[in-house]
Amino acid sequence: MPASHRFIRFRSRRHRLLRMYRTVADFTYDLEVWVGPAGNLLYISPSCSRVTGFEADDALRDPGFFARIIAADDFPRWRQAMDVRGDIPSMDFRIRRRDGTEIWLAQETTRVFDPGGRFEGWRLSLRDVTDRVRTRMFLDQARLHLEERVRERTEELEVSRERYRALSGYLQDSIEKERGRISREIHDVLGQDLTALNMGLHRLERSFPQGDARQGQVAELRGLVAGTLETVRRISRELRPPMLDELGFAEAVAWLTRTFAQSSGLRIDLKAGPIPDLSTEQSTALYRVLQEALTNAARHSGASCIDVRVQASDAVLTLDVSDNGVGMTAGRTESSDSLGIMGMRERIRMVGGTLEITAPAAGGTTISARVPLAREAGPCAS
Repeated sequence: MPASHRFIRFRSRRHRLLRMYRTVADFTYDLEVWVGPAGNLLYISPSCSRVTGFEADDALRDPGFFARIIAADDFPRWRQAMDVRGDIPSMDFRIRRRDGTEIWLAQETTRVFDPGGRFEGWRLSLRDVTDRVRTRMFLDQARLHLEERVRERTEELEVSRERYRALSGYLQDSIEKERGRISREIHDVLGQDLTALNMGLHRLERSFPQGDARQGQVAELRGLVAGTLETVRRISRELRPPMLDELGFAEAVAWLTRTFAQSSGLRIDLKAGPIPDLSTEQSTALYRVLQEALTNAARHSGASCIDVRVQASDAVLTLDVSDNGVGMTAGRTESSDSLGIMGMRERIRMVGGTLEITAPAAGGTTISARVPLAREAGPCAS
């Protein structure tokens, strides 16, 4: 083939390829820009008119085209990214269209090389992502608003919880004081009246002649009064055992376990080490926990034996109450319906301690209360 024919075919093929590539570039939906190595604009696709409102030829002749359309707040960031020698990350920024409206563009940047590997600038692909950005901003604003509402509600709940705890503490303290007052009234007033009545009946019994049938009637009344007097003393001790205030926690625990074993028929093993001085609040809280734990074991567990352990370390006093009953479900130990358990937790929490309930699948339940001890406290009883 003559050289002239080969040249004509080469030019024809080059013309077809150039037309094909130009068609692809000119009809690309996104705004396509070719920026030369020196930062000069080499090509801007006709979609510039649709995206920016400016004609592509006008933009191409304007060296400060991007500086003019990119929002003033975003241009320094865009300029800094374009000055990087290397890959340019994806970025979003705002532009001001010719009609004055503001839109968001997403830019993807690719470095351009000729077939010989020589760097020939950057290809910018810019797409209108205004709807996407506004949706994201709306969602971000909604998320922030939701987080703020959650924070406010959390603070309100925390305030409510603190108020509940303060009220609970006040009620617990008031109940203990009222129990103590009623216990003293029963012991001091009703107990003394019954004692005086018993003594009066005794004198009346002795005033009758020997063998008088009325002596027997008075004796029966004295027996009834004596039984009532014992019942009154028991109720008084159960309301507020005097040894808790007079002799301390160790004696109160010994009395409670002994009398509970007698009344319930359960075997109760008590092991207590040296117990340091406790505050009134601590001894009352631990005593009420022991009382509730023993009652729960007797009522609900079907246990035949209960172990009570009281141990003190340098910083903590631990009360463990374990039974060999049927155990407790995991849900019940944390249930808000278990008022007894809630009451035990609240009492121990109010004195700065913790309460833990363990119920293994094999059966049995252990209630462990731990309260902090004052460092200067020393052992006083066992």
